[in-house]
Amino acid sequence: MRSRSMMTAVLSASAVLGCCLAAGGVSAGSAAAVSPAPSTAKASPATSVQLPAPVSQQATAYTPDVYAGGNCSTFCNPSTVLSIAVVNGEAIVAGAFGQVCTPAAGATYAACPTTVNADFIFAFDLSTGMIDPNFTPVLDKGPVDSVVAGPNDTVYVGGAFTTVDGSSAPGVAQLTVDPGGSDDGQLVTSFAARTDGEVTTLAYNGNALYLGGHFGRVDGTPANVARVNATTGAFDSSFQFTISSPPSGRTPKVKVLALSPDGSTLAIAGTFNLVNGQSISRLALINTGGGLGSTATLDNWAAPIMATTCLKQKSFVNGIDFSPDGSYLVEVNTGFKTPGGPAVCDSAARFPVAATGTDIQPTWQNYTGGDSLDSVAIVGTVAYIAGHQRWSNNECGSNRVCEPNAVLQNGLSALDANTGLSLPWWHPQTGRGIGIPALTAFPAGAFPGSDGGLLIGTTTNSVAGTTHSELAMFAGTASTTPTPGGPIPSGIWAAGRPGVDEESGPNTGVAAECVDDAGNSGAPGAAVQLITCMNDNEQNWTVNSDGTIGVNGLCLDTQGGGTASGTPVVVDTCDGAPTEVWQQGTGNTLVNQGASGLCLDDPGSSTTSGTALQIATCSGSSGQVWPLPVAQAPPPPPPAGPFYSQLVNGDNVPCIRWLSTKAELAKCDGTPQQTWAAESNGTFQINGKCLDTASEGTSPGTLTDLATCNGSSTQAWAVESDYTVRNQASGLCLDVPGGIATYGLQLDIATCVSGVNYQKWRVPTY
Repeated sequence: MRSRSMMTAVLSASAVLGCCLAAGGVSAGSAAAVSPAPSTAKASPATSVQLPAPVSQQATAYTPDVYAGGNCSTFCNPSTVLSIAVVNGEAIVAGAFGQVCTPAAGATYAACPTTVNADFIFAFDLSTGMIDPNFTPVLDKGPVDSVVAGPNDTVYVGGAFTTVDGSSAPGVAQLTVDPGGSDDGQLVTSFAARTDGEVTTLAYNGNALYLGGHFGRVDGTPANVARVNATTGAFDSSFQFTISSPPSGRTPKVKVLALSPDGSTLAIAGTFNLVNGQSISRLALINTGGGLGSTATLDNWAAPIMATTCLKQKSFVNGIDFSPDGSYLVEVNTGFKTPGGPAVCDSAARFPVAATGTDIQPTWQNYTGGDSLDSVAIVGTVAYIAGHQRWSNNECGSNRVCEPNAVLQNGLSALDANTGLSLPWWHPQTGRGIGIPALTAFPAGAFPGSDGGLLIGTTTNSVAGTTHSELAMFAGTASTTPTPGGPIPSGIWAAGRPGVDEESGPNTGVAAECVDDAGNSGAPGAAVQLITCMNDNEQNWTVNSDGTIGVNGLCLDTQGGGTASGTPVVVDTCDGAPTEVWQQGTGNTLVNQGASGLCLDDPGSSTTSGTALQIATCSGSSGQVWPLPVAQAPPPPPPAGPFYSQLVNGDNVPCIRWLSTKAELAKCDGTPQQTWAAESNGTFQINGKCLDTASEGTSPGTLTDLATCNGSSTQAWAVESDYTVRNQASGLCLDVPGGIATYGLQLDIATCVSGVNYQKWRVPTY
């Protein structure tokens, strides 16, 4: 257990070095618990963060670093940030750790001059990164699993502790957040909820606090999920639910709680197949009745896909979040792949909340290819998902890249919340580690000049190419909403690809398909078709505020302005014709406004790539489901990002890195040395140089290097459909010598060999 006086003394020294706020903490002996006035808040809508655009891909430099140490050796394996809450201009950071440090002012990398003992919880100023020297609650043990913002500048904390500052507070407590005040970080003694075990998840709204975790009693009453009075902590008997029938070898527990923004619906997930005796597996929705004292009831809502057993895990939901309007939720999970059919293992899935019955189906799923997901945050039009994943959009992969539109994102992905597809241009990349358990968004104005942002808690020390130990922040980038855009997927694949055996290898079954401008044409009248989703320019649609949908300077239209059922769909000159105006209809249909009652249609719900699209009578079939992108369209060309091999090195993906004049393999980490621009002239450029062959050689075995861009044909490369990258001067392929992805290995060109991964590459795309 650390002492407050020791922490204050260290912080005082740090302040001299520009590390932390001026000291002024209170000693352990003088710390007094406080009881602020009871909250008068009613069950009003909870805060829902809406940012107009994706956050920055670069992490803010000044966030504190988090380490093991202190009592961490006893209570954490590994050291990690598990939960973050934003209160009164500060981030309250909780988890399994023992020390923290604010980087030196102006440091490009997180150079910490002085570490501070901070067992399991601390606070820092969002605007400066300075650690709050007075927020120093002393917990008898850890970890602290969950923190949520409470009323009147307080925070609720849940974990394995039994005391706070020597006072009894088993499992859950309320603390003040008053930067610079005398009561900062003090226990609120009027809140006195008690559990007989670890509280791992919390949700708060107005007058009610919801608890879940590894416990069997709350305030002496049997319960494994509970609602208590947010002011007093008293058990609320009007909320009574029993979870049971866990998978073999498991005990019943609630692992995750999430509350809709208006507080009306509580999602619970954990190790159960029965809730109050009803058959509901792993994920259930509860009507809260409006809050404290109101009878809560179990919703008639069950998703059979949640009952499927994954190969490696039987309890797999790790995170849940509701949309800003509460109409849907997204859950993320683990479990590895399941052979032969729909499953949620290692995926993110969106579900409708208002639907009823025992056959609720996901609106979309996004698979990682066998890597676990830990957390999710829906922020405006973007669903951020985080964990141990290498890829997104990678259903048919099994610890390897597979799908043509797969995106390498290494730990942190941004999905378009409506289509479920990953934003291929947003890829900050982390070191992955074991995963990213914490995602917390905060709104514009959380501190002066802020456009909002996203905080992450992780197990690694590399975030977006820079050193950030276990904690990072991505700032908001815009105050106005940019034009949305990106691929428009067919709804046929919303719940997985038909005919795919998850374990039989890549490219089996039918790949997901998207609306495509045939041949990437800029010619009026060009056909629109269904083509395998590729993240390329001919599928990079923009959705305009006037109802038009554009690509390559043209608008989605009907052939000749026709309005009859069966009329082909084309791209044509944008001239304001009624047939160029489309509206997203019920069930994500796309209704043509010039041909009333007709929808964009895939004839016969075909899964054949190259099928020409048409308009037809709206029928509600899966061949008429076209969710439009709502997140920001990609930035102007050229696309930029990682240039990586389809080989793996252990558990990691190798990227091409420039080092001096060499082009070599390195672990993908998001650094500028790995951020390539794919230019329209066939060159790959980085730091003002072009990927070239040594001395412009054209013989097999010639090494690659970086050279001044000079128009040489050895600097021009063609990306083929089989993912080879061919040098235009020699006809040879970019190659990993020896076929083993060894870091530091300089690449060469070699005779093209069909089907081998050591000559397959993924280049930056839209």
